[in-house]
Amino acid sequence: MAADLLAFYGKPPPHSVRARVLEQDGEVVGVAGYYILNGMAVVFSDSNRPIPKMTIWREALAMMATIKIPAVCVANEGSGPFLERLGWVHVTDDETGGVYSWHS
Repeated sequence: MAADLLAFYGKPPPHSVRARVLEQDGEVVGVAGYYILNGMAVVFSDSNRPIPKMTIWREALAMMATIKIPAVCVANEGSGPFLERLGWVHVTDDETGGVYSWHS
């Protein structure tokens, strides 16, 4: 897993993370996960090529099932409506995007 994150980002993650990676043809094309900060899960995701929406939906639900504490996510590039369909709640906006929260 650490090697997958290093290959995808080109550097090790700045935090200890729990993540899922999506591979296509042996290459990591998407990463989603979370790290714990001040007792809260901070969720992130990135991709470097288009991924089918149903794959993203399935992977997001699988990852969310592992989070047992409150979580936050900053949504950019129009992903806010997707988070809301998954049950996340819009809290506020900041300079990087919409801030959403989720409780298991």
